[in-house]
Amino acid sequence: MARPTQIPERVPLSEAEITAACYVGSGEHKIVRWWGGMPLARLDKYGKPTRPKKELTTICPKATENERDTATKWVRDALRNHQLRYFEGDKTFPKHIWYRDENGQFWFGFADLAPLK
Repeated sequence: MARPTQIPERVPLSEAEITAACYVGSGEHKIVRWWGGMPLARLDKYGKPTRPKKELTTICPKATENERDTATKWVRDALRNHQLRYFEGDKTFPKHIWYRDENGQFWFGFADLAPLK
């Protein structure tokens, strides 16, 4: 399977688009109950994911509402600071974003535009 290629530079996201972005999370990356419901990650006795095609999944420790708010701030900061990469097929938001927290830890995520309510 061919890897998606980087596409030409796009117009920066507007402040309204950035402000609409939020951290959603994924049950595939959770091993404890979180704001989105029950965890979906399945780990073996060594802590490695066992679900087919999910062997490279990393477990995210963010599970509380407060941590979701912190991660949402990181998402918006990453978008403002252009810590992102667009690929073919990406729509409004870039597919890949990253943020380095105050401890030097890198956090990587996927971005997509959620329908506005």
